[in-house]
Amino acid sequence: MIEKTKHKLKFREDGTFRVLMMSDLQESTQYDPRSLRSVEVLVDEADPDLVVFGGDNCNGHEISSDEELKEFLSIFTSVLETRQIPWAHVFGNHDHEVPIDIEVHQSIYESFPMCVSSHTGDDVHGKTNFLLPVYNKNDEPALAIWCLDTNYTVDSKQEWICELSRNGSRLPFEPNTISNDIGFWGALFADQLLWYNDKSVELEKLVGRKVPGLLCMHIGVKAFCLAQSSPKDYIKSGNYDEVFNGLALDPGLFEMLKHRSDIIGISCGHTHRNDFEAEVDGIRLFWDASVGYRCYGVDERRGGRLFIFNEKNPTEFKSRMIRTLGK
Repeated sequence: MIEKTKHKLKFREDGTFRVLMMSDLQESTQYDPRSLRSVEVLVDEADPDLVVFGGDNCNGHEISSDEELKEFLSIFTSVLETRQIPWAHVFGNHDHEVPIDIEVHQSIYESFPMCVSSHTGDDVHGKTNFLLPVYNKNDEPALAIWCLDTNYTVDSKQEWICELSRNGSRLPFEPNTISNDIGFWGALFADQLLWYNDKSVELEKLVGRKVPGLLCMHIGVKAFCLAQSSPKDYIKSGNYDEVFNGLALDPGLFEMLKHRSDIIGISCGHTHRNDFEAEVDGIRLFWDASVGYRCYGVDERRGGRLFIFNEKNPTEFKSRMIRTLGK
């Protein structure tokens, strides 16, 4: 079943739909005023129909209670709530450091009137796994905004391997092997891939065709590493000078996306300096630097990424970075 969202997302009368993704705010109630201003500038310039907070939204070590999390979110979503702009979020590794039960954590986000985020249950790893359909003039889903939780990490490779063996028989390919050059942060599990696959098939059957989608997640897949290692072959524009090793553990999301062939773009945060646009095997890849000013990064690159989709042909979308320094 394709769940209804709190606020129905629709293309504008001019046929466009604008998505703003901003990642790595990494703030708390003790925030740098430049970070709040950065969010406000992005909203002003992007004029979005939907805002996606792309993970590491808060500094998990500085949030110690439900009340602090609510206060933090009230501060940084006030511009969206006041203007009644729908917004969603995915969790990043630092969000998973908040010492609050994950169910409560998610419910606090979803309690905000303009938050359209949803979640999966205990049968799927992570919490911020959900689908947001965007409807055309015929009231049909013409675009899909997908969100995946890249989790924190796993206690051991054995835990992850056990999950693969339990769920892997339904995967349409052989899972990636675990190499020695993996990163530390982030893990995707087979049940998350199966959730995406099942929802993707369900949406296709509902509409009668594949619905183009943008996937928002905090930590990128190995395809980002490939693009970064061979920039002349894959990168179209932007910066890529921060070393990135990919998700620590990944059962092969990118291969599944190619298999389903409905995801046309993947947008990620996590690396604060990288903001490139690339393309690998027909899927466009995007980084969005960092919106916050307290975390490490290059101030001249701070900001977020705007996506502009057209109802007539969502696959031919435009994207650009919006910078916030000094504005």
